[in-house]
Amino acid sequence: MIPKELPFQVDQAILDQIILGDFMIPADHQAAYFLPGLMSNLGSPNSELRENSLDVLWIWLEKGQFDNETVVKIADQMVSNLKISLGEINTDSVFLRAFSALILGCAIEFDIELRTTKGIGLFNDDQIHSWLKTAMELLRDEKDLRGYVEAKGWAHCSAHTGDLLATFAKHQLIDRNDLQDILNTLQVRFTTPVESVFVHNEDERLAAVVLKILQRELVSEEFFKTWLEGFISNSEHMDWKSAYTHPTWNCARVNTKAFLRGIYFFLVYGYKDQPEHHNVELAEKLKPMLLNTLRQIYPTSRYADGL
Repeated sequence: MIPKELPFQVDQAILDQIILGDFMIPADHQAAYFLPGLMSNLGSPNSELRENSLDVLWIWLEKGQFDNETVVKIADQMVSNLKISLGEINTDSVFLRAFSALILGCAIEFDIELRTTKGIGLFNDDQIHSWLKTAMELLRDEKDLRGYVEAKGWAHCSAHTGDLLATFAKHQLIDRNDLQDILNTLQVRFTTPVESVFVHNEDERLAAVVLKILQRELVSEEFFKTWLEGFISNSEHMDWKSAYTHPTWNCARVNTKAFLRGIYFFLVYGYKDQPEHHNVELAEKLKPMLLNTLRQIYPTSRYADGL
């Protein structure tokens, strides 16, 4: 039985009732009644509570269970959450940032759909661009790069931030300059020395952002050429040939190599998505550029006449 008073917490029993009821809102209540507890649970170190709350919030947003004013408030709160304790390492604060990124992405998708189907948006230009800036700062400045956390489940903040940026890349108010800013932020993320290598497919999730940008067909071939050169000649990082004996730089080298390979294989084999997107026009021109960049990042490769 759902309590009649406003719940400060949405516990697992309430979540189970909602989920087993096919995500229907329990009788005699509105979705907003559960909102404070659901949003709070996004930061819980309890994996089941956190992920179930994510699922309920996501599905209710998709189904339009919140009025427009509430959706804006949800998005605003998620953006604020992205900044909380940013820079901490190996603390539970990462869960709130990581799962707020997913819910913000869902809200942005909701706005994209509104603009596509009805020609009007819920969020204004200032909001979209301010929120994009915060998302890029999260990607750049996040220090907790854990994927799966033992006994606490998924954090995966970098991957979730990639999903969020991929959604921003599709938004109608995001222009060429914004897309170039996202690409530059991705470059900083990968070429910055870090304590550990991505091991939970973060490189692929972030490579998918580049595919979304390419599918907009706004960024020029010349920009991509310069961007790829920046992975090699950027004055902010050391010569990759010397990185092997510097642990944090070598982690950056391995991450960068995986990221660029991810882009390359997406261009070769396509990107699995629903609905499917059209082929990337620049693909054939970018493939040799990517291979050339990889050869310089990975000069001792044993691939014959390849990477």
